[in-house]
Amino acid sequence: MGLIAPGNHGFVGGLTKLKFDQPVSNLELRLNGATFHTAEGDDGPADTFTVDLNNIVPDTRLEIAVTYRQADGTATSETVVVWKPRHDLGGMGATVVRVDGQIAGVFFKFWLPQVKNVFVRGSFNGWQDANRLDPLGDSGYWFGFSSEARPGDDSRPGDDYRFFVYTFDGKQSEVSDPAARQTIKTDHNEAADAQDANAVIVDPVAFQWQHDGDYVQERSDLHRYLIYQAHLGTFLSSGPVDQPYETFVTHAPGATPATQRGSARDKLAYVKDLGFTAIELLPIHEANGSKNAGYDASFYYAVETAYGSPDELRMFVDEAHGLGLAVIFDSVINHLTADPSHSSFSQEFIRGWYSLPDAPWSNQRQWGGSSWGPSPYWYRVEIANLLTDCMLMYFNEFHVDGIRFDATTTIPHFALRPLIERLRADPRGSGAYLIAEHLTPDPLPYVVGDLGFRGGWHKPTFDTAMGGVLQPPGRGDLDSLRRVVESDYQGEPATAIKYPTGSHDETWIAHGGMALAKRLGGASNPYVQMKMRLAWALAVCSIDTPMMFMGTECMEDTGWDTDDGYGTMNWFPAVGSRGGNFKQMIRDINQLRQTHAALRGANIDAKLVHWDNDNGVVAYKRWDQSGGVFLIMINVSDHNWGAREYQVSTDTPNSVWHECFNSQFVNYGGWTGACNSDGTFYPRADGAGLLQGINVAKWCLLILKQQ
Repeated sequence: MGLIAPGNHGFVGGLTKLKFDQPVSNLELRLNGATFHTAEGDDGPADTFTVDLNNIVPDTRLEIAVTYRQADGTATSETVVVWKPRHDLGGMGATVVRVDGQIAGVFFKFWLPQVKNVFVRGSFNGWQDANRLDPLGDSGYWFGFSSEARPGDDSRPGDDYRFFVYTFDGKQSEVSDPAARQTIKTDHNEAADAQDANAVIVDPVAFQWQHDGDYVQERSDLHRYLIYQAHLGTFLSSGPVDQPYETFVTHAPGATPATQRGSARDKLAYVKDLGFTAIELLPIHEANGSKNAGYDASFYYAVETAYGSPDELRMFVDEAHGLGLAVIFDSVINHLTADPSHSSFSQEFIRGWYSLPDAPWSNQRQWGGSSWGPSPYWYRVEIANLLTDCMLMYFNEFHVDGIRFDATTTIPHFALRPLIERLRADPRGSGAYLIAEHLTPDPLPYVVGDLGFRGGWHKPTFDTAMGGVLQPPGRGDLDSLRRVVESDYQGEPATAIKYPTGSHDETWIAHGGMALAKRLGGASNPYVQMKMRLAWALAVCSIDTPMMFMGTECMEDTGWDTDDGYGTMNWFPAVGSRGGNFKQMIRDINQLRQTHAALRGANIDAKLVHWDNDNGVVAYKRWDQSGGVFLIMINVSDHNWGAREYQVSTDTPNSVWHECFNSQFVNYGGWTGACNSDGTFYPRADGAGLLQGINVAKWCLLILKQQ
């Protein structure tokens, strides 16, 4: 007795309808040997059953067993082999299908309701209507398989393709795949905008990871993160405005995989040498134009062609893991580019389905600001799934360790919550650093406590550090200092990402920003130099996660922009120079934080033990379960004590202390009389826990460790 109709053979995904040759009263489906769906036929026999495969772990090859039980108890069973896309909940784009380890072809999936026909035209079929996609019921999804389509390899580039759509009223148009993993301009489409870009078939599993397995245990330890934020195109670049962007790996003629990996390590070694443990890249998806900060999204899934290919990005991430560096991607799924000719969501036919101009949650509706371009149509579950799949792609295809979400106030709550839940449920996303930029005065209770992010950018730290601590002449405000140093965390001490030295926004010239040194009064000013050293020391000595934007370490007055970065700035200042001294201080205090658990992480205790409001000095005692005890002293004033005359409470009677860091150390460009440990003198506390006398330089942070 034939049960399974011919249409069941082939490809399924998401919401799938199974058709049977005769009515079935009782239906039991077993997926790869495990029962996952049973239908009792309450409404009587039927020949069509809808099966929800959305929550099934993605797999390439599925065996579905169908059993029909007759009234006398006898049963007839049949088995069908089908393929499901790797990405569940939609799984749009071009997915390479393997059978027994060999590439069998490519599965295409596209969403567009209320059209008559959709074809895939590509280099594999002569750009003809040779591959018609089938509708998945009335879901709006179209799917199909081509045994001729192929991804690229060492001998050939991947096939490129576009969807060709026919409407019921006779209209027709080409559409570039919104889920394209890579885009290209070809002879078939020469126009230089996103709507005329062809999608390229990419096989993510072909890449051979070399270091990723060694890094698995480290990626979920959020307390070890010291973040260096970088715009890849201008990172370490010095030169004229018209020079090309830096790339993931070298594109020099004759470059081999080994030399490409070496070029990635050379870039990343700079970050490692400064003592950072993570690099956060400004958006790397395809954006409007070849020189862009990335916040002008054109294609969400595709890698920016100015930086290189998807496999080259994988190589960059792999080499970062080889050096012990975590990698965080920046995601801009809150809006698209304002130029409709450069937006994959603004193409003819799909515009009203994929994007929503002037959405209630948009920037212009919330703040009255200029338009950032249309928002994704979050009301549609298909679009929410498409963007969730994109974030899952970052974990499963690029093995990133975290994602930073841009301007989450412009993503509606009803979309954010399930998105974060799905990412945290993913095996690779469960321990990842999911970070929100939620631009409100107190973002963490919402994004961490309510939505389930692991952290949030804490812009109030920068505003308070500038306005209340560093910029006021003579003496900073101690209440403001407490808000900068003391933790705002919700549940675990890594949830507030603090950047008192500024992020890309504060440094970006086109956004009204400027270099921290210039903001404070000019890098040649000794006061500015000591305040910059203090600013980074405050970030590192916060319990939360410190972050610095690239170039700040060079202590220059030059701001950053997306064309020439920092222009001709010297990224490698000489030892003993202003920038060289600052970089040495950054290395030392970053390493100190990495070495001592009491200066970071969980299971630590902190206590404010000294408050001298008249002189602008405070001190914190910090300790952990392993026995490390530290005293962190901060002076935000012009007062200077240089004759071992300042007395400070340690809350630890009869104790001996050793100074292990001083931001005014002479080798950092500070003062020769600032230090308190010279090999013969170690500060001692009396029976009341009071240090009898130490040096405290102006605008200084020093760290003492109990002996």
